[in-house]
Amino acid sequence: MYSNCLFCHADLGRNEAVESFPVGRRLAYDVANGRFWVICAACRRWNLSPLEERWDAMDQCERLFEQTRRRMSTDNIGLARLNEGTELVRVGAALRPEMAAWRFGEQLAARRRKYSWLMAGGAVATAGLYLGVKTAGAGFLDGEWARQSVQRAYERVTRLVLPMPMPMPMPMPTPSASPAAPRIDATHARNARLQFEGEDRGLILTVPTVAGVNVRYDAEAATRVLAKLLAKVNASGGRKEDERLAVAMLETAAARREPDLFSSVVEEYAAKSLRKRTLGKLGSTQSLALEMALSEQQERQLLIGELIDLEFAWKEAEELARIADTLVPSSIERTLAKLKAQMRG
Repeated sequence: MYSNCLFCHADLGRNEAVESFPVGRRLAYDVANGRFWVICAACRRWNLSPLEERWDAMDQCERLFEQTRRRMSTDNIGLARLNEGTELVRVGAALRPEMAAWRFGEQLAARRRKYSWLMAGGAVATAGLYLGVKTAGAGFLDGEWARQSVQRAYERVTRLVLPMPMPMPMPMPTPSASPAAPRIDATHARNARLQFEGEDRGLILTVPTVAGVNVRYDAEAATRVLAKLLAKVNASGGRKEDERLAVAMLETAAARREPDLFSSVVEEYAAKSLRKRTLGKLGSTQSLALEMALSEQQERQLLIGELIDLEFAWKEAEELARIADTLVPSSIERTLAKLKAQMRG
């Protein structure tokens, strides 16, 4: 395999992820048509690999792509970033599940562990205080007081500062004072309301704060704040069954292929509930599904431009690859057809 770009002659670099193909930091492959490229970091052109060096590399890249949790796909192009820095570009129909929800498993498990430790630590501390006061003769204290103390301590530890809404939906400060950012705790996050208003179904988020004032966010600001609120509402991580059902919701909504996945999930599973209920009243499955969908939507928006560019580059590279792969003797062509069939099936 050549180590320099065929177009600009720049060094293609090396990777440690694909043992059978160590050349290149961004590798592209098409299992269905038996193509394998190295994308030059300097000129962005796609360098077609020799026939004899593709097959093991494609098989290994496909396994790595399926295993990684940092991946995103459109209908025809997928992009995955491996831990050691290599990027894989997969040509072909999107795998399932392609959702950010698939990557949420470890994050939710970590939340469950953190929540358990915080609550356990708070319970021990409060129990010590409770026993001390009881010993001193305060017999009016009971278990409900201890539970509320643990909850209040947890909310103080995890209190959230939100970005300032513009314009400020609260009394203007005096000239000598600067406006304070709204502060909320878990209770206020659960009491936030999400609505869609107007003909364009614009997102409106209303959040109560520690100061007792409701603040209102719309458009992009509402999306940024909502991501933080949902993470707070789902701070305990939920049950594994809730996680499984939330993933199923996202996969069903994604199958509709609508451009705004978050709105699709809301319309499909939470629209009626949100008209009457706050975020904390949705239930674990719905709130997890909304958080996952919002995370997926934000990642799509960050990567969509890059994926579109990759798709245009692939179409050009595929035309050249089709010509190059037909310029082989008939015996090699028959062998190539067999290999392609094996890779597909």
